[in-house]
Amino acid sequence: MRLTSSHFPNFCSLVASPLCLPTVDLLTCTSRLATTSTPVNMLTISPITSLPGLGTPPKHHILAPPTATTKPAGSLWSSYFPSLSFGGPSQEVAHEGHISTLDKKKQVDQNREIIGFQNPWPSWHKPTKSEKLSSLQWGPDTDPCIPLGASYPLPSDPVPAISQPNFNNLDDPASAASKAAKLLTVQKPDFSPCPPGKRAKVTWLGHASMLLQLPSGVNVLFDPIFSQRCFPSEYFGPIRTYQPPCQVGDLPGIDAVVISHNHYDHLDQESVMGVWEKSRERVRFFVPLGIGKMMVDRWGLPSERVVEMDWWDSVTLTGTKGQQTKIWCTPAQHNCWRSGSGKAGEPNGSLWASWMVEDLGSQEGKKPYRVFFGGDTGYQFHTDPAWPPSPPVTWKRGDPLPPSEEEKREDYPACPAFREISDNVGPPDLSLLPISVGASFAYLRSFTTWMPDWGNPMPRHTQGVTGANHMPPWDAVKVFKEMTDGKKAKAVAVGLHWGTFATEPEEVLKTLGSLEWACRRQGVEFGRGWDGKNDGKGAGSTFLALNQGESVLV
Repeated sequence: MRLTSSHFPNFCSLVASPLCLPTVDLLTCTSRLATTSTPVNMLTISPITSLPGLGTPPKHHILAPPTATTKPAGSLWSSYFPSLSFGGPSQEVAHEGHISTLDKKKQVDQNREIIGFQNPWPSWHKPTKSEKLSSLQWGPDTDPCIPLGASYPLPSDPVPAISQPNFNNLDDPASAASKAAKLLTVQKPDFSPCPPGKRAKVTWLGHASMLLQLPSGVNVLFDPIFSQRCFPSEYFGPIRTYQPPCQVGDLPGIDAVVISHNHYDHLDQESVMGVWEKSRERVRFFVPLGIGKMMVDRWGLPSERVVEMDWWDSVTLTGTKGQQTKIWCTPAQHNCWRSGSGKAGEPNGSLWASWMVEDLGSQEGKKPYRVFFGGDTGYQFHTDPAWPPSPPVTWKRGDPLPPSEEEKREDYPACPAFREISDNVGPPDLSLLPISVGASFAYLRSFTTWMPDWGNPMPRHTQGVTGANHMPPWDAVKVFKEMTDGKKAKAVAVGLHWGTFATEPEEVLKTLGSLEWACRRQGVEFGRGWDGKNDGKGAGSTFLALNQGESVLV
C-alpha cells in the first residue's frame, strides 16, 4: 500500500522513481521500485518488499467510512504534548482533498481511503483524568535516582567539552547543574570510518540523532536535528540546553537519512535540507508513509530520493563491491502531528516507525549485523504513581543489591511490537533506544526554573503516565532484554532521546540514575563511554549512556 501519483497530482514523478509503483497483493512480497539512473557515488536500491500475511489493509491503517465528509477531529496539541493527552487511536473521517496511502485498485470499497494511522495494540492507552491527576508531582524531586546519577565516578582523564549546557549555577561545584555538566558533556565527534575488525560504529549527536557507520563504508543518519528549537517557530518552543556536537557540514557523506516520524524534534527541515546539500550525490531519505509528499512538494527534495515505507517493508542497498545493507521499517507505539504540513500533518495523518538496519556484508555465509533504532516509542502504561522501582535512599554504589521487590500486576499490557520485530527480522546486535518520559511539563517548567521547587506552580509527572508513548529507562532495559532474549553474542544498547532539550539539571541526573538502577535490577551491565565498555567485549549485555559526540565501536 503506497502513495501513488493518482493520489498526488504534483507527485507524478513517483511512478518513474525508486519511491514506489502501484502495489500488488500484500499477502505476497510486493515490488514497488522502478529502475532509474543512479549517480556514480550512490548505492543501488532494490524494490520494496513486504512481509507476507499482513492483511489488506493492515490493522494500523484507518479507513474512512464510505460516505463520510466531515473533517478529522482531534486536537493538534494533543499529539505534540502526549503527556497531556495521547490523542488516542485516531478515528478521523475523510474530507475532500485528504491524502490516501492505499492504492485505489486494491481497496475493497473504491470510495474508501486511508485517512490516518493508529496503534493497533491494547497496550496503547490514553490516560483518564484521574490517572493524569494522580501522576502530577509538586515540590522538590526526591527520587533517589537523582543522587545515584550524580554520584557516578568521573573519568580520570576526561575528554574536553566543546561547550557548556545552559544551566544556572554552573560555577557552584555542589550544585546539580555543575554535576550534570560534568556527567553529560558535549565532545568533538570523531567521524573516521569504522575500522577493520569492527561491525559498526555509532556516534550520538544529541537527542535522537545517531550516525551509524558500517565497515562497508555505508553511513546512515537517524533523525538529524542540529537546530536550536524543535518547534514550528524559531522564536519560541523547546530550546536546546546542550549545543550540538557538530554541524551538518562536519558530517561525512551520508547514504541514508532515516526518519522515525514527523514530530519537530525528529524531523527537522533545516537539518534535512543541510544533509541534502552536503550529500546530494549519494543520499536517500527513508520515511514512514505520509511524510514523503511534504518533503517533496514543500521542501523541494527530488521524489526519486525519498522512499516511503510501511511497517514491515524493507529495501536492500548494494554497493559497487557487492556489499549489501538492508533497511527495515518496523512498528513503534507513538503518534504524530505537525503544523504546516498539509493533510499528512494532521493528528495521526502520517505513520510513525522504528527501523532495523542489517549489514549483510559481501561475504556469502557471513551473519548479518543488525542495528535497531527505536526512534520515539512507548512500551507500557503504568498506573502506579510509585513506578518504576527506585533504589533505597541509603543504598550506595558498591553496596549489595537489596532483595527484589515483587512487581505489581500491571493494569495495561506491554506493547508486543518489539518481540515481533525480533522474531520477524532477528535480534539486534546494537540497539539505539529512547529513554525519555516526554517533555511537555518539562518545557512548561522551563519558564519557572527561577522559582524554588517548593513554590513552583508547574508540576512534574510520573514516568509511568507517559509510558505508552515514551519509554522511560526501566522499560527501555526491558525492551533491550526482550529483543535480545536468547542471543548468544553480547548485545549492546545506547540510550537516546535525552539530555538535549532538558530544562533542569536534575532531569539529566535522574535519567542517568534511573538507567543505571534499571540495569542493575534487570541484570544488564550499565556503563558510560569512558568506562571502556563500548568495545563489544565482556560477558554480558551492556546498556551505555554516552556523552554527546561520543562514539561506540562494536
